[in-house]
Amino acid sequence: MLAREIMIPEPFVAAAGATSAEVALLMRAKDISVVPVVDNPKDRRYLGTISDRDIVTQCVAAGHDPKECSAQVHARRDTVVVTPETELTGFKIEQLEETDAHIRSTIVVVDGNKRVVGFIPHPEFIQGIVIVRE
Repeated sequence: MLAREIMIPEPFVAAAGATSAEVALLMRAKDISVVPVVDNPKDRRYLGTISDRDIVTQCVAAGHDPKECSAQVHARRDTVVVTPETELTGFKIEQLEETDAHIRSTIVVVDGNKRVVGFIPHPEFIQGIVIVRE
């Protein structure tokens, strides 16, 4: 099974300069909890991933104003990234128990220019993908 066969093509993304408040509004409007952060909506070059949990823990709980925090500042860079041609049968996602208390429940699919072309939510539920906890 190739990534392109199961990915959501052209997923919603957040521009690097978007605020955490703007990203949260996008998440609420589209009923999603994680979005790739890109340089800009036109070029869609991948910079990281931000989740609703990242906004809460890194922005709000840290006492920052969500209207002033940029998505890029709080974007994670540890999300799994693959190409559309990546074989996912037997694909392993390694996680450290002490730093990844919850599953990073996405795989971002990028092309050769690092342009976000797809998104795979909840890989832990896809047959053939193995989550390895160390």
